[in-house]
Amino acid sequence: MNVRQIPLNVCLILLGGLFAGCVTEPPPIVIHEEPNSSIWLMFDPEAGRPGHSHPAAFTPDQMELVLKGVSVVDRNRVIGEARELFAHDQDLTQAFSAAQIKTLAPLLAQAFKKASPVDLVTFYLLTGEKERGKVVTSGGLFVRKGRLYVILANFRTSPATKIYETTYELDARDMPLLPVARFLYLVGFKPKEAWIPNGEVRGKDGYERYLDESKLIIIDVDRLFASGS
Repeated sequence: MNVRQIPLNVCLILLGGLFAGCVTEPPPIVIHEEPNSSIWLMFDPEAGRPGHSHPAAFTPDQMELVLKGVSVVDRNRVIGEARELFAHDQDLTQAFSAAQIKTLAPLLAQAFKKASPVDLVTFYLLTGEKERGKVVTSGGLFVRKGRLYVILANFRTSPATKIYETTYELDARDMPLLPVARFLYLVGFKPKEAWIPNGEVRGKDGYERYLDESKLIIIDVDRLFASGS
């Protein structure tokens, strides 16, 4: 099977014309860059005024607590209240591996210290799986008024898309919030006590400008760090 890299601008057209035009934005600030992973500060056009609560001071240990708490569940297995499902650890998968957490935590902490009120901290991870080949985990984080918003746009998602008889590999490193595939999973957080229901902030602080609720979680960081779990 012929596999080719497909340019990002072509990808956007193929994905249904998600964007009507091009907007000139400041280039990303690279915090970390390797072939299979990147941490960038990217201009966030949805930050509004006064913007995000950046810079923000997190330690690597605190970021580890955040990453360890992010979990996903297959959307087909959701019956009833999603928060209750996460609370009982039913069919949950940790979003980040132990190795990824150790790598990401200090880099994310560094990124938040350098972030401005109009920056979004983004991550892009490309890994390989025996049965599925290359998969992408990507998204972004920002802080508003003591709350940490985590967007998991892709979770072990195949970057491959087939057009006629040719398979193309989507390179969306420049757009980590672009979901390669939709409606595959729900994102949750543990401990439940630090997970703020989306309904409490719906319609506030630009919340509805981001991805669908299934891929966005809001964390009460003071409560999380106080618990230490």
